[in-house]
Amino acid sequence: GEAAAPLAVVLPFAASGGGSARSSRRAGARLAAAGLGAPAAAALGLRWWPEAVGNGCLEGQRTIRCEAQAHILEGSGAFVEANLMGLHKKGLVQPGEWHVVTLYPPMSLRKVYDTARYFWNIIRPAVPVKVWNAREAEAREGLPKAEFFQKYGFVLLNRKTAMTAKDWNASAPITLDISHFTGIGMPKGVETPVTHVYAKEVEQIVRELLPDAKDLELDPYCARRGPGTKNPNYSFGPHQDYGLLADDWPLAGNDFRKRFAGPDCRGMMALNFWRPVLPMCGPVSKTPLAVCDPRTVKMEDIVATSIRWDEMPHHRMMTLAHDPEQRWYYYPDMTTDEVLIFKSFQHFKTQSGPELNTCFHTAFEVPNAPPGSEPRQSAEYRVRVWF
Repeated sequence: GEAAAPLAVVLPFAASGGGSARSSRRAGARLAAAGLGAPAAAALGLRWWPEAVGNGCLEGQRTIRCEAQAHILEGSGAFVEANLMGLHKKGLVQPGEWHVVTLYPPMSLRKVYDTARYFWNIIRPAVPVKVWNAREAEAREGLPKAEFFQKYGFVLLNRKTAMTAKDWNASAPITLDISHFTGIGMPKGVETPVTHVYAKEVEQIVRELLPDAKDLELDPYCARRGPGTKNPNYSFGPHQDYGLLADDWPLAGNDFRKRFAGPDCRGMMALNFWRPVLPMCGPVSKTPLAVCDPRTVKMEDIVATSIRWDEMPHHRMMTLAHDPEQRWYYYPDMTTDEVLIFKSFQHFKTQSGPELNTCFHTAFEVPNAPPGSEPRQSAEYRVRVWF
């Protein structure tokens, strides 16, 4: 009756009890070559899991992973109960207001007071939250990917990329900053593996999910997370990188405002392409990303924040007050062949006012993840889409 993570058990194929790991891999490879991997797993009531290949992973290696459903089961599927940090108590900000947080000088007594109130309002140490299996949600809905994306604000695609571990690192030379969100400060005319390879892959996906998209802004850099990267820590704390309206766009200048106000513009959107990347070998089992169904977030749950991190001016983003009706999802065991796309910003001129159609998101730790789980290596690539 307690929430727990999937129990992953690797069963080696050996002719008898014992046997070397090499012979187990050979046996597993023979099953794969014969097309018997999935049937053999099904006969044992297990799941046939193709592991990632390359960069330290054994070519052709396949293992069987037994996913014991220690998840609590309810009528709408399986979930893990995770502790989410950074959720707020309700009442700090009323709809239409923006709470000012200042983390960079110059400071005043008022700025210190407002910033302290913001952090005092966070629920500590954490809030236990059910995070539902999004793979099951997609299967249950039975919708085409584009329709699921429009309904939930996120979707998972099985898309291999031609990017290598070296390519990812070469395309992420700076820490995550405002340039990744807005394009302001991104170097012009820079050639990177992202411009040559990944941007093209991303554009194809955008055209499939949003066939009415007109123009795309594709940056030369992505952001990397994980040990050894410019962002070695994961972002634990539900947040949304933008505001609700075009007027909230971070550091919006005259060019942005003029373009959005123009007669040829119906609206714009920002998408986040989030995926595990090489040199990671196995699936993400310990620190995946959770996304919140925007339909389950009340406007009064939004903690609208005008924040200053560094020498750049204040800009608007959002954090979240906890409500038990909020519905969180994650995709268990994401691999480097999969990409999670979710909406980060959306404003169309047909709106009557502020609407939340985008996904709050956060990293979280899966309770009882397998010991020694491989640290997550991931990439984030944001695209601005005009309609």
